[in-house]
Amino acid sequence: MKTMDRICMYTPTASGGHARYTHELLTALSHRGDVAAVELVTSEDVDPRFRSDRYPVHPILPRLAHRREFRTRLGWAMNRATHYPRCERRFLAWLEGRRDIAAVHFQEHQPWRAGRLFRAVREMGKSVFYTVHNVRPHAYPPFLPKALVDRWDRSAWKLCTGLFVLSDRLKQDLSRFLGEPHPPIHMAPHGTWQVGEADAPQGPPAPLDERLRRKRLLFFGNIRRNKGLDVLLRAIEALPEYSLTIAGEPREKEYFAAEILPAVERLRGKGFRIDLLDRFIPDDELGRLFADHSALVLPYTSGFTAQSGVLFMALAYELPVLASDVGGLRDLFEKFRVGATFSPESAADVVRSVRDLHEGALGGDLAAQLRAAKCHYSWDAAAAETAKAYTLGPGPIGRAA
Repeated sequence: MKTMDRICMYTPTASGGHARYTHELLTALSHRGDVAAVELVTSEDVDPRFRSDRYPVHPILPRLAHRREFRTRLGWAMNRATHYPRCERRFLAWLEGRRDIAAVHFQEHQPWRAGRLFRAVREMGKSVFYTVHNVRPHAYPPFLPKALVDRWDRSAWKLCTGLFVLSDRLKQDLSRFLGEPHPPIHMAPHGTWQVGEADAPQGPPAPLDERLRRKRLLFFGNIRRNKGLDVLLRAIEALPEYSLTIAGEPREKEYFAAEILPAVERLRGKGFRIDLLDRFIPDDELGRLFADHSALVLPYTSGFTAQSGVLFMALAYELPVLASDVGGLRDLFEKFRVGATFSPESAADVVRSVRDLHEGALGGDLAAQLRAAKCHYSWDAAAAETAKAYTLGPGPIGRAA
C-alpha cells in the first residue's frame, strides 16, 4: 500500500462534543499500523485541548460566530448564509494542493450544501466518508420543510464512498432512510470519553453505593424538546426526596421559556431542589458535575433517533444511567446493565426506574457492569472498524507493508 495515502477528517466545530469525538477517534487512529496518516481540518478558533502532537491539525476554516453575537435573527441568518460557502471554498482550495490525501472523512455537514461539497471532493478523485451521528437532525433548520432537508441528506449521503454510524440500531434506521441502493454502512461504536486532568473531579470519587444514597439526578446536554426534559420534570413531582441538576444550553428558546422555566419555578415553589445551569458547560466542570450525582437521566422522546455522547461521558465517570428505550441508546443496555431503560415520554416509567435503581431493585453488580461497559466501548475498537472501512474506498488507503 502507498505511504503517501492520507486521511483528512473535516470537523469545523471548534469545541464541544463533535470536536471531542474527532480528537478521540483521530488519536486512536494515529496509534494504529493500518492507516498511513490522519490529519484534521477545523476552525481557526479550535480549543487548544483538541490540538495534538499525534496528528497534524489545520485550523484553516473561519470562526463560526455564536448566535448571541447578533442583535437580530436576520443578522444571524445572513451570517450563516455566507459562512458555510466561505468554509467550503477555503477547504477545497486547501485540498486541491494536497494530492497525497486519498480520502476525506466528514463529521459535519450542512444539508443544503453537502451534496455540492461531497461531489467536488469526489471529482478530485478522493474517497468521501461521512459519519451519520443522527439519521434525522435533532432540530430541523427553521423555515425549511422537513421533507426537503431529508431529500438533501439522502442525496448527499448516497454520494459517499462509505457511511459510518455509532450503533447497529442506527445502521438499520439509516438503511431504511436511504433506500436501495446505498453506500456501504459501517458500524464504528462510540468510545468512552477519556478523562483528562482538566476533566477529573478533585479527589477520588465516592463509592457507588454512597452516591446512590445522595439521590441526586443529573440531566446534561443541550436542551431541546426531543431530549424530553419536560417529561423528567413531570416525574420529579413524584420524587420529592430527590434533587435534580439541569446542566445544558437551551437550543430551542421557545420550548425552554414556555415549558421548562415555568415548570422549574413551580417545582421550586413547592420545595423541590432543582439546580438550573442553563448554559454551555465547559470541560473543566464535567468532573465535579458527574462525580457529584447518583444517576444520569436521558428522558429522550420517540423523536430521538441517534446515539448519545452524554451516555459515554457517564461511563467515563462510572455513573449509572437511566434512559429512554429509543434510538441507539438501547444497544448498550442490551449488552451491559449500567442502569435501566424506560418507555419514552412516560413520566410514570421514569419514576419507576429512578426508584428501582436507588432502592437496589435492578439486582446484579452495577459497579462491575459500569466498569465492563467502560472497557468494552474503547476508542481502539472504534478506530479498528473505521480503518477497516477506509480500505474499501477506491484505491488503497493504508500504511506500506
